[in-house]
Amino acid sequence: MATENTDFQEERNYIIFKGRFKSNSLSLYGLFLIIFNQDRYVDNSSIVISTYSHVYDLETHAAWTKYEEVIQDLKWKGNINNSMSSSLMDQIGRIINENSLRNQLYGYLNEYNYEGADVMMFDAINRIINDKGLLLETGIQEITPEEMRESREQKSASDVKIQETSIKGVIEEGSVILAIEPILAPVKGKPIYELKIGDRIMAKITPNTDRSNYFIDLLGLRVENHVKAVPCEVVDIKAASKSDPIEIITEIGPGIYGKCIEDERQVKLRIYNPAIDGPLAKTAGGKKKAKEPDIKIKPDEPALSRMTYILMGLFAILLIIFMLLIYLSL
Repeated sequence: MATENTDFQEERNYIIFKGRFKSNSLSLYGLFLIIFNQDRYVDNSSIVISTYSHVYDLETHAAWTKYEEVIQDLKWKGNINNSMSSSLMDQIGRIINENSLRNQLYGYLNEYNYEGADVMMFDAINRIINDKGLLLETGIQEITPEEMRESREQKSASDVKIQETSIKGVIEEGSVILAIEPILAPVKGKPIYELKIGDRIMAKITPNTDRSNYFIDLLGLRVENHVKAVPCEVVDIKAASKSDPIEIITEIGPGIYGKCIEDERQVKLRIYNPAIDGPLAKTAGGKKKAKEPDIKIKPDEPALSRMTYILMGLFAILLIIFMLLIYLSL
């Protein structure tokens, strides 16, 4: 019985390796986070390199959740060097995917051997940055499985709360929601992460359903086989988390709304410009105004016909009188 009890091992903790680094000569700053799970495998890893010096302000004694939040925020806003960050992530991937290197790093962390862990991380970073004066500061944090579960549950609850933010207060009952495609403007557009409620973007209604095609025609947006872009006012922006796609709700017209989901957070959207896109009234009322001349012409048609008959009658009477005068003169 005693032998069986020795088979049970104490539940291992999660070991987290985090840190910051900077290259003064190249004006580069970075953060990294590596999480080892109970099975000694890497649960999550992320690393970023940026030219923004405030990245280095995050102390190594800060909680790992803060590192995760800041790194995600930097990626979301695009405040990173994508090429170097990707290359460095490949270097870290070589360590965590190769059994011997991964076990070696885990051993250093498990024993709080900062010197050994720092040498491995320094070597990986310096392969990309190539700066002998590179400064690296690291921290090791150990948390129980229960603490990890609580942390993930809190994050999940927070994400769900954001995701469940209702648009009922924004969209009135009985309104129509159509799929739209925002118009991109890579050079002069507004980054999607800077978009605010009240901004007007240019977008096309996606002609993928009968309902969408009905409103495209109703608003006079179809020109031959082409669908024109229409100004849309942003009424709601939300995302489940900073790493999830962004959902944008816009108002196209009274009772007509557009919805799009954008995965790429680095895109720039074209903002409505009255000088180029024309006044908003053209889109809303253009089609009705085009019909007004037809309505006004119809009452005039009978009046023109009556005048023609009167002239023809007068001409006939004059012709008869003229013929009578010729007859009496004989």
